[in-house]
Amino acid sequence: MSETPASPPSPQDRAAATLGVLDAVGMGWRLMMSDFWRLWVVAFVMLMILMGAGMFGLPAQILVQPPLMAGLFYVIAKRIDGGRAEVGDLFAGFKERFGPSVVGMLPVMAAGLLFGVLIGLTMAALFLVGGGIIAAAEGEEEVVAVVVIGGLALFLAIEMLLILGFCIFAIFFNFVPAAVWDHPESGWAAAKASMRLVRDHFLSMIGFVLIFWAIGTAANLIGMLACCIGVFFTTPVLIVWQFATLVYLYRSWTGRPLVQAAAPEADSTAGGN
Repeated sequence: MSETPASPPSPQDRAAATLGVLDAVGMGWRLMMSDFWRLWVVAFVMLMILMGAGMFGLPAQILVQPPLMAGLFYVIAKRIDGGRAEVGDLFAGFKERFGPSVVGMLPVMAAGLLFGVLIGLTMAALFLVGGGIIAAAEGEEEVVAVVVIGGLALFLAIEMLLILGFCIFAIFFNFVPAAVWDHPESGWAAAKASMRLVRDHFLSMIGFVLIFWAIGTAANLIGMLACCIGVFFTTPVLIVWQFATLVYLYRSWTGRPLVQAAAPEADSTAGGN
């Protein structure tokens, strides 16, 4: 799975390094459509496992989500290279990169926990301060209204700032599930490789996040309109498309040649099922 770029880079490698986000989004879509149902099933299985792990709390998510993400990167990279998407390959992250993937994603998990704690503390502080002001106002309706509206506005503003900060922080770890395949020796080495890559292409990664935020919002709306059941179809599609785009960006920005594989011969004879 691990690849080493040619040294010195060939002209093809240097051209690959210029791949833009929109180009990668288009390549990710074509890759997904080349083996749609197999990739969809892999992502659906991943989604169901993550939903199940979520029932057991944060520790289960910490141990399950990172290796699953690494496994999906493995599946998509294999598909890009001309192989077939297999559900069993989704668990390659557990078998080969469990420790590095968990360690590499720990900062994001810790930041998510801190985010939840800060939101709770902010809400508690506003309730205490607002309650004290309302009590001192002795039931004056105008004061109560100002406190309630002002407190709600302040809470929403703080929450939005915290969400923005968390999202920006998390962006730097987007390539960890791909980098663990190049850095099996250390999850922290994979995290540093991801942070360097995002730092060097920060504005492009912001564009990537905004594009898939818009696509995801539209997909979820469509899924909700279909009696809420549609999200179980649209979410795996979005996961595959987003991960395929990230694989292309990772390969491009690390100076590797890109491959847009055709459908495997076995798939074409079987109708892609």
